[in-house]
Amino acid sequence: MVRYEVLALRCRRVTLLCIALLLVIIAIHTLIAPSNSREPSAVIWLIASLPLMLFVRGVWRGAVRSFVWLSFVSLLYFLHAVTAVFVPARTWLDMVNLALVVTLFISAMLAVRYTARAQRDAAS
Repeated sequence: MVRYEVLALRCRRVTLLCIALLLVIIAIHTLIAPSNSREPSAVIWLIASLPLMLFVRGVWRGAVRSFVWLSFVSLLYFLHAVTAVFVPARTWLDMVNLALVVTLFISAMLAVRYTARAQRDAAS
């Protein structure tokens, strides 16, 4: 028998890891080494990272709604990552960003699925 609680916990950990790594990549892109000879900007960093930071508390607690909304928001990061990968001046960090966003979306969706199954099994 599959233990959905364990699978949900693993997905939650992967989701939190992806959020943390994406925040690091955003900090690198905006504060440490901005591209196209731009100046580092804390305002752009805050605008880019705030949507992810809003969901950390809910994901940490395992709230299903936070995972669902995080999946929706991660699609915006996916759009940005895909456009960054297809720019001729792309870096390896852009490809890592795309892989992390895809992993974030999949792990958040699987966390919702496994949490719902775990709750359904607990109720029966």
